[in-house]
Amino acid sequence: MQIRKSRLLFLGVLIATAVTWYVGGLGLEPHLRVLATQPRVTTAFQDPVSGQSDALLTLICFGLLAPMAAFVVMLILMFVVRGLEAVLQSVRTPGWFSFPLVGAGVVGGLYATTEVWLPTSLYGLGLVARAYFVYTNGTVPLIH
Repeated sequence: MQIRKSRLLFLGVLIATAVTWYVGGLGLEPHLRVLATQPRVTTAFQDPVSGQSDALLTLICFGLLAPMAAFVVMLILMFVVRGLEAVLQSVRTPGWFSFPLVGAGVVGGLYATTEVWLPTSLYGLGLVARAYFVYTNGTVPLIH
């Protein structure tokens, strides 16, 4: 069995990421603290009896559902790109143009509707960050 260069590159990036994460070189803790101390999420997981188990359940649900949701979104985007590619080829334009066209449409749509999805997304990320700190430390560390 022959190992291709792309597989070696992927393996190298994976190992480098794991080592950097283990050493603490990514610096995610301060950003997570900012998310976890948002005013809207400061009351989450404060129950002394079930706070840590609720935090663990939140982390498990996020860990399982977020990749599934990302996969569904990517699948829908691939179907839209392929459908637009068929339409573009039927009018004698290059099919490769469908990907940048859909990408620009998605970015433009996300930018135009930022007020709708951003607060909810920040609240959800804040809950996950707070759940991480509550489950690992028992409390959320203060921001200095």
